[in-house]
Amino acid sequence: MSIGTGSGFVYLGRLSLVVLMLFFALPFSGMAIGSVFAQPAYQAPMPEDFSKLAWSEAFDKLHGKLSREYAFTDWKGVDWPALYSKFKPRIKRAQASKDFAAYYLALREYVHSIPDGHVRMTSIGSIDNKFIGGGFGFSATKLSDGKVIASWVDETSAAYAQGLRAGAELIEWNGLPVETALHHVSTIFGTNSATAEELANQQVRYLTRAPIHAQASLVFDNNGERANITVVAYDDKGKSLTQIYPATIVSDGLRQLIVGADNPQKPPESMIEKKILGGNIGYIKLWGEFDADLQNTGKVPSTLGLFRAALDEFNAANVKGLIIDIRNNVGGLDSMVADMLASFYPEKTLYEYQNSFNSATGAREILAGDERQTKEPDLGLYIEPGTPFFRGLVVALINSKCVSSGEGLAMGIKNAPRGETVGFYGTHGSFGLAGGEAKLPGNLEVHWPYGQSLDKNRQVQIDSRGGVGGISPSIRTPMTRENALKVARGEDAELEHAIEVINTY
Repeated sequence: MSIGTGSGFVYLGRLSLVVLMLFFALPFSGMAIGSVFAQPAYQAPMPEDFSKLAWSEAFDKLHGKLSREYAFTDWKGVDWPALYSKFKPRIKRAQASKDFAAYYLALREYVHSIPDGHVRMTSIGSIDNKFIGGGFGFSATKLSDGKVIASWVDETSAAYAQGLRAGAELIEWNGLPVETALHHVSTIFGTNSATAEELANQQVRYLTRAPIHAQASLVFDNNGERANITVVAYDDKGKSLTQIYPATIVSDGLRQLIVGADNPQKPPESMIEKKILGGNIGYIKLWGEFDADLQNTGKVPSTLGLFRAALDEFNAANVKGLIIDIRNNVGGLDSMVADMLASFYPEKTLYEYQNSFNSATGAREILAGDERQTKEPDLGLYIEPGTPFFRGLVVALINSKCVSSGEGLAMGIKNAPRGETVGFYGTHGSFGLAGGEAKLPGNLEVHWPYGQSLDKNRQVQIDSRGGVGGISPSIRTPMTRENALKVARGEDAELEHAIEVINTY
């Protein structure tokens, strides 16, 4: 796969033009800063390499750099001294005993103390699997009414043999009410959760993961009949994590390809997939807001060009409405997002201001948000009405794996005169400018955002605070028992709902 941008350098998520030829992956990054050359005094934070230092010294260097550059210390109320006091002793003990696993786990917990999807570190599967390598033969889903059900059960598992069926409500887990047990579930082996909604869903996902041979007792209710069973975790190759939403519905192949995941799903063949659905409804699947040659043809197609061509086709067909599917969207260029939104806005509208950490001054400053508009007096990035213009209803399908610039597109569609957002869940709530990076001993890397996206009042937008953030569905698809079972069977209840919204608009 090859990737290109108009400026010739890339940084996945929201593309940071400050860093040449870096390819940032999970969980995706910050905004385009094409005005670096118009702001000679600005100096972006540079990656640093602490990998040759002792673990304890490397942690000190990391903590100093991260706490200095991190974009949302005040916004999220991050207590850096408390984090240092909590984790430095663990790092020292790990170093003294030469326990690499303890060092790695302490770092993972440290990084996961920050509720931001742009804060991430390298995963080591061989260590992770010692804690979450086993499954119990089923997946769980939390419904909109708060109940937790077994949404998928492996028919060859001991759980199935003991009577557990898809749709059964989980009542107790290891002697505790399920809701209480969920609060004790660690999510440090997944991505950082920015919102309370995503954290709750992550805890449900990892409830059914454990070390191989671990035992769990379970009380469940099958249509009014309660049963108490004991299950033992076995090596299921991570199947309980692939039989849940959104994995059963939306491929994550592009993201997995980018991060070099083992046995990735097949990536898409194009950044834009389009079709006309039954009932004359236009449909665009948009995987990210950047250009990529996903078929290795040697030519990098324009994602914006493909998007506009699809709109031309839909306008010619006089479609009833348009669905833009940005579930699992990995992000991209902010300027491209603004250009896409131009087809839905009749008036010039501010998209964002970009407030970035300046290493030269140690403070943040608002930079010109778009290389096309460096003379804009207030330095904002704007949505400029353009062609092709689409006048019908636009529905964005969203989920918590819609991150970074994908969230900007969701925001723009939700705020458009004829726009709605539909889905089970809101977007990830991580919209900062990423690019902060440090290498640590053990081939580990830590990444973080060093800039903010601001709204017209120059307040942080989209990034979460107090568990609230992202772009929520304006019309929420309820996670009912019926829908949870549909998802487990691979049926797209969210798309069905979006079609219904357009047909009844």
